[in-house]
Amino acid sequence: METNITWLWLPTVLFAHAFAGFWLLKTLLLHDPQALSFCWRRRRPVSKSVLKARALQKANEAACAATADVVLHLPKGAGPKAPVIVEGIDQDAEDLDAASLDVEAVPSVDSLYEDVPVPQLAGNMRVEPLTLEWQRLGCSYRAATGTKVVLQDVYGRAAPGEMQALLGPSGAGKSTLMDILAQRKSVGTLSGVLLVGGRPVSRGFIRKTAYVPQDDNFVPTMTTMETMRFYAAIILPDSIGRAGRQQRVEEVLDAVGLGTHHKTLVGGVLPGGLMLRGLSGGERKRLSIAAGILAAPSVVYLDEPTSGLDSFAALTVMGYMKRMARSNGQIVIASIHQPRSAIWSMFDTVSLLSSGRLMYTGPRDGLVQWFASRGYNYDAGLHGVASDWALDLVAIGFHKPKRFYGHTITNKEQLFAASAAFVARYREAAGIKGEPQAPASAGSIAGLSGKLRGAMRRSSAGGSSRAAAAAAAAAAAAAAAGSAASLAPSGASSGSLSSASGGDQLEPAPAPLWATGWWSQYAACLGRELLAVTRNPADVAGRTLTFSWVALLMGLLYFNMPLDASSLRGRLNLLFNGLVFFCLMPYVSMSLYTADKKFYIADASAKLYRAHAYYAAKATATVPFQVLSALIFTFTVYGMAGLRPGAIHILQNGVVTSLLYVIAVQVLHCCAVLAPNQDAAFMLSIMWSTVQLLMSNFFITFNDLRFKWLSFLRWFSALYYAFEGLSRVEFGSAKFDCSGGVDPAGVTFLKQLMPNSKFLNLSAVTNALINPGPDCVADTDALLNYYQFLRPFKTTVAILLGYWGITHLLTYCAMVMVARRERR
Repeated sequence: METNITWLWLPTVLFAHAFAGFWLLKTLLLHDPQALSFCWRRRRPVSKSVLKARALQKANEAACAATADVVLHLPKGAGPKAPVIVEGIDQDAEDLDAASLDVEAVPSVDSLYEDVPVPQLAGNMRVEPLTLEWQRLGCSYRAATGTKVVLQDVYGRAAPGEMQALLGPSGAGKSTLMDILAQRKSVGTLSGVLLVGGRPVSRGFIRKTAYVPQDDNFVPTMTTMETMRFYAAIILPDSIGRAGRQQRVEEVLDAVGLGTHHKTLVGGVLPGGLMLRGLSGGERKRLSIAAGILAAPSVVYLDEPTSGLDSFAALTVMGYMKRMARSNGQIVIASIHQPRSAIWSMFDTVSLLSSGRLMYTGPRDGLVQWFASRGYNYDAGLHGVASDWALDLVAIGFHKPKRFYGHTITNKEQLFAASAAFVARYREAAGIKGEPQAPASAGSIAGLSGKLRGAMRRSSAGGSSRAAAAAAAAAAAAAAAGSAASLAPSGASSGSLSSASGGDQLEPAPAPLWATGWWSQYAACLGRELLAVTRNPADVAGRTLTFSWVALLMGLLYFNMPLDASSLRGRLNLLFNGLVFFCLMPYVSMSLYTADKKFYIADASAKLYRAHAYYAAKATATVPFQVLSALIFTFTVYGMAGLRPGAIHILQNGVVTSLLYVIAVQVLHCCAVLAPNQDAAFMLSIMWSTVQLLMSNFFITFNDLRFKWLSFLRWFSALYYAFEGLSRVEFGSAKFDCSGGVDPAGVTFLKQLMPNSKFLNLSAVTNALINPGPDCVADTDALLNYYQFLRPFKTTVAILLGYWGITHLLTYCAMVMVARRERR
């Protein structure tokens, strides 16, 4: 008798392959649009917009290449009025920076690019020029050996249209300084004063900045245009509208030379190790810059913008940044290692750090002059580029032969003395009174923060930045007896001054932290997540095929089970084996969960969106595909094996299996978020899976436990609840025909198993077992009572839904906690 449900399993298998094939084909065509060119003979003409973008890109590349042969400089009288550090030093040109040429003999940056079209910002996307100044910045951490100071007494300033380089050996404190300036630093004891336009930085300052990390955080399966649209939907105000955002995206892509790459995949390594071709290293860096300047920030921070790029790509990237700063009046601050001479000449100012101390800050050409005044002379023929010489000069901890390095700094005492001399000269030139101060302790910072903010609010806004800083410093000294001022952590208000002049000032309402509303962020994250999961062959398409193929194999093993009592054991085993599959299958996708953690942490550090908007979008995008995969497996096995017929039973079975699968997925996702690496995530997940299997009530019933108190673990086993639910669906109030009796081989086995049983050897007993009669019926309620599966189906579903909700809550809390733990 045929018991398999062909109308159920065959269409399910066909749908699974068609569904997976659809997404695989879309991914293939996106990756290689010429794959089906044999059926598309007519070549489409190139649009005018593409031709225009290509022309602009060629002009940009020509302009950037020209920077290798000239020196970029500010016109006379333009730029910030920085403190004069060195005066009256007469030194031969060959002893100075090789890039320090006669500026009168070199064309200005405006004349250099006068024939190159510079894209202008959209009407309501104007850069707000501002001056950034920092004084007495410090940072320290508590360590087992005591307080570790990573930054101490650092000063500096940057003006609109200026490019500033952060130089220093590894561990000098460059990243720490940049994180503080970008308001991304949220761990450690911070001290100092950060001023914007002469006023203490406010909460809204982060909205005026852009941070371009060394490693980008792009989804490899998205195109350049899709990536930029995502960032536009997140960081551009809702008031701009969709058309305005699209215009801004195209404008920025043209500006960085990616106008002809709108449909090019970003590319990279997909979770699981699959390499996807896409943008080159230089193009990815330019895309990072494009995402950073999308909202027309006043300050752009670049973390190692030339790392991993070839010399021409590095020159091209920095050329874009130079043009952008000069054209739009933006401040560009870049930490950089060993810049080539052409790139070094692009910087207007430089800050040199070593061992957390400030060695120099000011005009690039003044770097050599300052150290020459301290007896450290630069020889262009021996030392090469001035930036390399400066890095070698302040690097300590290794032997530096005099014949190669000349008179140089060799120990911490000399380093600290040189730093103290420069800081003293800088403070004198800037008119900053009082003694330099070290970073305050954690206790003094905690007590000082509120007093400092109050003092800042009451200080006058009519003076210069020097006056504002002096007022804040004086108030801090009076409040904490010499402790330095505290910097508010990223995203927190440090008390900003109003624009009124004189008298007590009222603090304005804090600026919103997010540029867009919750719904806009949710929609943008949802779109990105859908593109990520559907275009990754190892995600939706790969999982669908895997579930279908495993279901086919399991269906063949249990194919066409009879509807009599002889199939009871097989049906029970099939139910349990299917549930075990759902518990173990999420392990295949562990790399997807760990990759998702990396993406979220990077975005959370940049304060790109609300955590709950992202989490809701991710759940919305992934859960339907997870349920679909579970149903494909369930319906295929159900139909091939011929489980209990009836639409209601099929649907109930699908509900339970889907709930168990999404629970297992969520638990593994939570483990991936909590664990520091993928191996640790596997260990945590295996602990959960072990409880599921051992406490399922299948291998050993709870009544048979030697230590009864261990049975409390069953409350943590979702597999136990799911097994109970499926058993009640399959066997509840069911009657199985047993008129066929026990198989003769089974009777023989019983006699061999109990050879001393005289009862089994009676012919009447043997005949009764083999031929019980036509009225024999197996009551499966006895089976359910044996396993103590007594809950109603609705109760089981409610428990599984609650379990799923708890796993989501734990995962969300874990994501928020890890993001805070990973803060810079």
